[in-house]
Amino acid sequence: MSVAIHIDRVVKKYENQTVIDGLSVEIKKGELFTLLGPSGCGKTTLLRMIIGFNSIEGGSIKLDDEVINHIPVNERKMGMVFQNYAIFPHMTVADNIAFGLKAQNQDKQTMRKRIEEMMKVVRIEEHQAKKPDKLSGGQQQRVALARALVINPKVLLMDEPLSNLDAKLRVEMRNAIKDIQQEVGITTVYVTHDQEEALAISDRIAVMNKGVIQQIGKPEAIYLRPRTLFVAQFIGTSNIIKGIITRQGDNHFLSFNDMYKEKLPNLVESVVDGEEVWVSVRPQEFVVTKEANTISGVVNKTMFLGINTHYFVALDSGETVEVVQNIEDHAIIPEGTSVQLKVKPALINVFHRSSEETLIKAGE
Repeated sequence: MSVAIHIDRVVKKYENQTVIDGLSVEIKKGELFTLLGPSGCGKTTLLRMIIGFNSIEGGSIKLDDEVINHIPVNERKMGMVFQNYAIFPHMTVADNIAFGLKAQNQDKQTMRKRIEEMMKVVRIEEHQAKKPDKLSGGQQQRVALARALVINPKVLLMDEPLSNLDAKLRVEMRNAIKDIQQEVGITTVYVTHDQEEALAISDRIAVMNKGVIQQIGKPEAIYLRPRTLFVAQFIGTSNIIKGIITRQGDNHFLSFNDMYKEKLPNLVESVVDGEEVWVSVRPQEFVVTKEANTISGVVNKTMFLGINTHYFVALDSGETVEVVQNIEDHAIIPEGTSVQLKVKPALINVFHRSSEETLIKAGE
C-alpha cells in the first residue's frame, strides 16, 4: 500500500551550519518523485531525514497522517537502495534478498515464495544461486532493488542508484527502475544529479540548490518553463544572454540589439519599458537565417554529432552561444563563417535581471 509523504518546514543543522532551513514538499501516493540538484544541494540530506539516518531539528515528516520524526529507522517500513548497492559479497542473490525478511522472523515457506516473486519482478530468477562477484553492475543493482522491495515497504528511497554504472547500463537500468516502480506502485523518492536521468523516469521533479527547492513540476514543465535562472541553466543546456524589454502600447518586445527584436505575448504585466533581462535560449531554439537585422556572429567551432551539428558562435555583443541544427536541414557551416541568428520566441525564457525569477506568465 503506497503512502503520501508530507514534509513540513523541516530543518537540518550540522553543528552551527543550517543546511536545510524550513523546506516543505508534498510527495503523492505511488509517484516517482525525484530530488535533483548539484552536489551539496541538500538532496541526500533530505532523503536521509526521511528514512531516519539524519535527525530533524525542526518541522515534521509524515507518512499519510503519522509523524515519523522520532520513529527508529527499522520501524519506518522503508526500503533504501544505496549508491554502492551495499549487498553482501559472501551471500547468494537469494540470501541477499532474504536478509530483510529474516529480520521480520517470517517462516521459510513464506520467505521462499516472497523471494521468488521479487526475483521475477526484477528479472534475476536465473541468478539466484550466484554470489555478487559473478554479477554485472546492472544485475547487482537489481539485487539491491529486490532486497529493498521484498519487505513490502511503504516507501522506496533511492540515492544515486545508477552513478556507478556505465552509460549504456544507466539507460537500461533507469528504464527497468521506472517499469518496476510502476508495477509495484510504491511511493518512491529518487535522488540524482543527472538531469537526463531525472527527466526520463520521474513523475515529478524537485530541483534543489543550497537547501532550497527552486521548482517542483512534471519533467516537461521543468524543462520548458523553468521558474528561475538556476533551473534554466541546470536542466539541459541553455545559453544565457542579455536582452532588453520594450513596450509599445499593450505589446512587449524583446530586443537583442538595435536592429533585432521579437514580440513576446507571454510576459507578465509587471515588466517595464527598457527593463534589462536575462534570456535563456536553448541551442535548438536558435534559427540560422539569411535575414538581415538579426543577431550577427561568427562560427568559432563546429561539432558534428550525427543527427545534428553543434556550432559555437561568437556574437558581435561579445557573448558566445551554442547553436544546434539538424543535419538534414542544413549543410555543415564551416568554422570562421559569419552567420545570422534568430530565436524561436514561443520557446525561449526570460528572467528578471536581479531576482533571476521568470517573467513568463504562469501556464504559458
